[in-house]
Amino acid sequence: MQTVLPPPAEFIPVALPLTEHSAPNAYATILSGINNLLPGVRLALYMLHEGLPEETMTAGRRLFDGRRSQIHFVDVSEWMQTYNPAYLDTTDRTTFYSLAVPTLFANFSRIVYLSDDILLRACPSLLYYSIPATAQIGATRDLLLIPAQTNGFRLPQAIAGGPPLVDYHCGALGVLDSNNYFQNGVLVFNIAEISQAQAEECGHLCSTLFWMSDQDILNRIFYGKVHFIHQNWNVCWGPGCVEASETLPAEWKKIYDDGLANPFAVHFSGFPKPWTGWDGPYAEDFRRLLGDVLRAFP
Repeated sequence: MQTVLPPPAEFIPVALPLTEHSAPNAYATILSGINNLLPGVRLALYMLHEGLPEETMTAGRRLFDGRRSQIHFVDVSEWMQTYNPAYLDTTDRTTFYSLAVPTLFANFSRIVYLSDDILLRACPSLLYYSIPATAQIGATRDLLLIPAQTNGFRLPQAIAGGPPLVDYHCGALGVLDSNNYFQNGVLVFNIAEISQAQAEECGHLCSTLFWMSDQDILNRIFYGKVHFIHQNWNVCWGPGCVEASETLPAEWKKIYDDGLANPFAVHFSGFPKPWTGWDGPYAEDFRRLLGDVLRAFP
């Protein structure tokens, strides 16, 4: 299977999923990072896709092939065909792209992975260097899921018979402490510390039904080997987030509120998104970037 050659040492590698439909918001996510680069920092961008129109790639090159960044398009079709993710009726194909990262980027030391609904408000280099050399992955806790441990929430019946969240985390994922279940919107993969067996397991588990698909798979493989980065790097914000945060225990509520007041990265979780009608703090910032991006398209 193909592997990607690392960029020159002075470039920070960042990967994102990309489709023709999602290209404007994925490119807006990148532009938010470019606009916050520290002096001397340059990005090497790796867009994971399964076939793109030439105009989508041309727009990306127009936007990001320059002095501060370079852009590459990495076809994940072979990986997807090899591992053949199941249950695609319940999720999007790009959901599984993060699981291909340890294989496709096996020659890298580490790489940042972002979902395509992120507004960066700090330099990606700070994220890249936010984990120690001994950690396998860097991520933030899934704060807004914490109340589900105690409020009677049960998984859908189709998932392992609808168990309580804590039982599912422990039994199906091996996550013994649900407070340490991590979110997958912003990740740092320390590739040098990830074994080939773990990389292959990322693929093999794609054919098993999980509630949170790729996020659950990553937690199952890397639980106990994750370094929790500052919570401000993945502040979930969107429909229902305020209501969910109100049910957090006081300690976690303060962490969430502090993050929302000064996020390093805003994750527009849930639906709708800022580009499909949702409004709220930071949404207009993202829409302005989206307007800049759309001018690069024909």
